[in-house]
Amino acid sequence: MVNLEPNLVARLAEAPDRADLTAYPEHVHLIMVGIEPAADDGDATRLVRRPIDVIAGRNWVVTVHDGPIRGFARFDATTEGETTLGALDAAGFLAAIADEVLADYLEVVEAMEREIDALDELALRRPRGSEVLLAIVALRRRIGLIRRTLAPHRVAFAALARPEMELHAELGKPWPALTDRLERALDAVENVRELLLGTFDVHMGRAAQDTNEVMKVLTLLSAVLLPAVVLAGVMGMNFQVPFFTDARNFYLVIAAMVGLAVAILLTARRRGWL
Repeated sequence: MVNLEPNLVARLAEAPDRADLTAYPEHVHLIMVGIEPAADDGDATRLVRRPIDVIAGRNWVVTVHDGPIRGFARFDATTEGETTLGALDAAGFLAAIADEVLADYLEVVEAMEREIDALDELALRRPRGSEVLLAIVALRRRIGLIRRTLAPHRVAFAALARPEMELHAELGKPWPALTDRLERALDAVENVRELLLGTFDVHMGRAAQDTNEVMKVLTLLSAVLLPAVVLAGVMGMNFQVPFFTDARNFYLVIAAMVGLAVAILLTARRRGWL
C-alpha cells in the first residue's frame, strides 16, 4: 500500500504553472507542463499549457492530468503489445513519459517552422505590411510561451538525474539522455526564433525595396517635370525680349518641354532605371 504525503495530495489539487521536482521519503513528485494546440475551438495556432503531475515510487508510477495528453496517447499506441515494457523500473518509465512530453514540444515547433516557411512566401508576394507583421507578432508570442514553459524543466530534470536520486525511494536510474533531449528541444525553440527573425528581415527588406521603387518613381517624375518647370519659369520672367513677341514660340517651348521629358525617359530606360 502506498501512503502519499498529505501536502502532496493537496498539491495535486492545484494547477501548477511551471515544472518542479519534489522528493519525499518513499516517492518523488515531478511536475511537467506540456504544450498542445487548442482543440476546443479548432484554432491550431492557439497553444494551451497542460500541467502533468507524475508521482513515482518503487515499481509504480502515477500520472495526474486534466483530460487526455497527446504524448501519452502516442506512447500508449507505440507500446501496445510490447511485452518488455514491464521490465522498466520507475525511473525509466518516468523518463519515457517525460520524453513523450518533450516530443509534443518538438511537434509544435515543427508545425511553427512550416508556418514560418509559408510566412516567408507571403512576405515575398507583397501583401499588406500589417498582415505580415501581425502574423510575426503572433508567432513571437507563441515562441515566448513555449520557451517560458519549457525552460523550467531544466531544473527539474537536472535534479532527477543527480546520483542521489537513483538511491532515493529505490526508483532506479533515469534515462541519462533526458537532459540532452530537453536541451535539443530548447535549441529547436531557439532555432525557430531565429527563423522568425529571418522572416522579419525578409519582410523589412521587401518593404525597403517597395519604398525604393516608390522613391525611384517620384525621383524620375521630378526629373521629367523639372525641365518643364525651368522653362516655364524662364518664359514667365517679365523682360522685353523679341522672342516673347511671337506667339508661335509658345508651341516651340511646349515642344521643348515634351522633348526633354522624352529624352529623360529614354535615358532612364536605356540605363535600366525603369
